[in-house]
Amino acid sequence: MAEFIDEISPRTYGEDRLRLTLTDPRQILRAFAPVLISVDYVAALPEGIVLPLEFTVTAPSEVNSTRMVFRRFAPNELAFTPREGGSYLIRLAEMWHNLWWGRLTLEIAGDRLRGA
Repeated sequence: MAEFIDEISPRTYGEDRLRLTLTDPRQILRAFAPVLISVDYVAALPEGIVLPLEFTVTAPSEVNSTRMVFRRFAPNELAFTPREGGSYLIRLAEMWHNLWWGRLTLEIAGDRLRGA
């Protein structure tokens, strides 16, 4: 019975297995400058990932948040351009399968948008 339960809901379900890092760690992070993020899937082996993957950028102002779904390929690099300064949460996650995910928090230099 225990083997059956492990197949339905493995112990690795929902783990942080996707590693997100800045492509250039020396990059100065500022508003209106593109940010490139490298994705490492090695910790998801040997099972691997299953598409679709959801990429979200949560910005200080909700109006600047972004969501993208990758249905045909697993990206090796992600990009976004922040439109204001503040804390950003970047997340890439499996939408199905084992629900593995990775996240990165970045502090972007620049002013916050007014009225947002």
